[in-house]
Amino acid sequence: MTTTRLEALQKMLAGNPNNPMAHYGLANEYWKRADYQAVVKHLTAYLETGDDQGAGYRLLGQAYQRLGDVAAARAAWEQGQRAAERHGHPTMAAEIGELLADLET
Repeated sequence: MTTTRLEALQKMLAGNPNNPMAHYGLANEYWKRADYQAVVKHLTAYLETGDDQGAGYRLLGQAYQRLGDVAAARAAWEQGQRAAERHGHPTMAAEIGELLADLET
């Protein structure tokens, strides 16, 4: 039987519950399945373990937006924009800025 990427990441996380890459990978797998609650859960855990450069916050904001929590989406994107700027990623910061601007329309 072939192990799916989701199963492999779940096994990795079971061996080390604080593994940031397992949380990030699981968030992406759950995004593909439109399980936005699980995306939020794993990205929150991922963001607690290290210094994201913006991409994690961008996806977190998108998950919150899909869940209808505009305030949480805004907060995640604001943090993500600051993180992207801090890490020298102006293009990502601009993309996140566009997401924020779209919330205003």
